[in-house]
Amino acid sequence: MEFRKNDLVTLEIEDCGIDGEGIGKADGFTVFVKDAVIGDTVTAKIIKAKKHYGYGRLMEVLKPSPYRVEPKCAFARQCGGCQLQALSYEQQLVFKTNKVKGHLERIGSREYAMVICLICMEPIIGMDELFHYRNKAQFPVGRNKEGKIVTGFYAGRTHNIIENRDCALGVAENKEVLDRVIAHMEKYGIEPYNEATGKGLVRHILIRYGYFTKEVMVCLILN
Repeated sequence: MEFRKNDLVTLEIEDCGIDGEGIGKADGFTVFVKDAVIGDTVTAKIIKAKKHYGYGRLMEVLKPSPYRVEPKCAFARQCGGCQLQALSYEQQLVFKTNKVKGHLERIGSREYAMVICLICMEPIIGMDELFHYRNKAQFPVGRNKEGKIVTGFYAGRTHNIIENRDCALGVAENKEVLDRVIAHMEKYGIEPYNEATGKGLVRHILIRYGYFTKEVMVCLILN
């Protein structure tokens, strides 16, 4: 069956792609669906169709996966920084293990990969703390539609800033730094960079936290 743009399809999500998108098949046609989770049954709208595969937008979760969880971050679906927050951490580790094994099979022979996986490959060591572990982050700065100075992360495949000063993955110290920098910019009329006009001063705020020294490095990337 041939599928076209705007067609609605029902899919059972069987795998995840390299960007965390769910993968399902309809009559042999493979569809990649952002925000769908392994084990979901979903309705998706085709937004881009190739000969044997396409990309879909998640319209409705008909039957949620047993591995689906509520993301810790309210912006997880919009933000381009996270892909797997709706998938339980235990299943994330299974997914990553299978990806490593799959890559070994494609790079070498299947027999070689089986030897590596069965004899040499140790289980993935998961994290004790699932959030606030990243000690480095770079936040773009701009203005929202109301003219307010904002910072956060870009939405997926765009340069639209999703406002968020308290990322669930970054260290807690990031928020205080961002609050101070933005307050200083507002107080002294310092303009964020505007990609459309090429004007403005502050493009990004780079923060690195030292877990052992407890020091915070702040770099302003300027125009």
